[in-house]
Amino acid sequence: MTPFFLFKLRTYQYALLVLLGSLGLTYYHRTAHFDDAWFAEQSYWLAKDGWVRSEFFRGYNGWEDRIYVFHKLFVYAGALWMSATSFTLAFSKLLTPIFGCLTGFLIWYYNRRQSAEQRWLAVLLYFGCGTLIRYFFVNRPEIMCMSLGFASYVALDRSEGHPTRLGLAGILAGMAALTHLNGLIYLMAGLLWAFIRMGWRSSIWFGIASGITLSLYGLDALLDGNIDRMIMQFLNDPATQAGLKLSDKLSVMLNYHQLFFHSHGEVPLSVLALLCLLIFRRYVRLSQPVLLYLVLLVSIFWVLSKSNFDFYFLLFVPWMVLLVSDYLITYLPLLSPRYQSAGKWLLVGYFIFSLFSVAKVLEENYIEVYIPTYNTQLAQHMPQLHTKIIAPISFFWGQQSNYQIHGLTYYHLMERRYGPIPLSAFFKMADRDSVKYIVSDGFKNASYEIPSSVPERIGAFKRIFQDQYTSIYARQ
Repeated sequence: MTPFFLFKLRTYQYALLVLLGSLGLTYYHRTAHFDDAWFAEQSYWLAKDGWVRSEFFRGYNGWEDRIYVFHKLFVYAGALWMSATSFTLAFSKLLTPIFGCLTGFLIWYYNRRQSAEQRWLAVLLYFGCGTLIRYFFVNRPEIMCMSLGFASYVALDRSEGHPTRLGLAGILAGMAALTHLNGLIYLMAGLLWAFIRMGWRSSIWFGIASGITLSLYGLDALLDGNIDRMIMQFLNDPATQAGLKLSDKLSVMLNYHQLFFHSHGEVPLSVLALLCLLIFRRYVRLSQPVLLYLVLLVSIFWVLSKSNFDFYFLLFVPWMVLLVSDYLITYLPLLSPRYQSAGKWLLVGYFIFSLFSVAKVLEENYIEVYIPTYNTQLAQHMPQLHTKIIAPISFFWGQQSNYQIHGLTYYHLMERRYGPIPLSAFFKMADRDSVKYIVSDGFKNASYEIPSSVPERIGAFKRIFQDQYTSIYARQ
């Protein structure tokens, strides 16, 4: 058996078992994320009506009729998954870990020609990434996008210039972009990587396959004859605004480093990667395939990115853990015992930070209200079913078929676009729209704010319930 340099085999196995077991514990009553409901609603209407639309944002960008700009492959996969299971918060959170685990397997597979210790270390670093832990059970597309992007790289690196394998790599990169448009970085990085390492013919094969796959993004709008509406929705989507204004774009680019140093979720892996590049600089070559691809990804995303949210860090994680595990196992034995000891302690510290990230999620699960249960309790005060209501979009969970939910986030976006909406005007609009109930958002999650100090009666509405989080108003 090949000797292990940093730690014994059993140490890696136990550490991974503890990490995966504790990560699994975070699933129980996992706190609802804002986007859980937003993407689930899109999948819900796709499964129900056959196309993507939104009641949450009725009146905004024509989304109540059709949405053409969305995370298409992710929403399609969500519709298929939750149609086969159920449209509940618990099941919505099980799609991303499937792709998260697939990426872990691909990291192991990619390292199959390396030492056993390098394989174990890479997988442990991957599942120990704090950002992955935080978003492992969140209904967002980044983990799926990352997984498809990494699958594309694995196919590309093992293609040896073969057109069929290059085509597969291109299709996977295109699927990553269909999952999230930030996945365009895998198309562009793959195209440049193939050109630099294998020549223009390989680059063309990859580009054709990825381009054809990406072109499916506009197929629904093309078939409906609504390309102009798709363009309008793209230009007016709140998520794209920061990338359309030069000042905002420059601000994002100047603060790009924050993407890698948001919190305890990103810092440990970022620091490990930087230390490896610094300490082993004499061995660093841009021609190294993983490093070249990672540099291309980071550079392209710097140009394309519209924001530096922490979950975008996930797009780089597989390559960072491959880089760190390779450098530590290959080059650390060449250094003095003092450096070797420091390397071991850094990995111990990384594992401690991983457990700390798990603990923070568990703490959040314990402290925060479990939304489906809370929604059921609120609904007991709203006996008239199938009526129009205004509520936080998280009220979707367990109540999506009981009420016509117009999201408080819609009014929040209206304020961003047109300025503040006085409470009196808000309640008058609700009255004109024949809204029966208004549910405030005590958690203040991108919602129009209805303070708890609002009078018991306001306009045509009377408060019928209030606790430390939420107030419910009924139209009299």
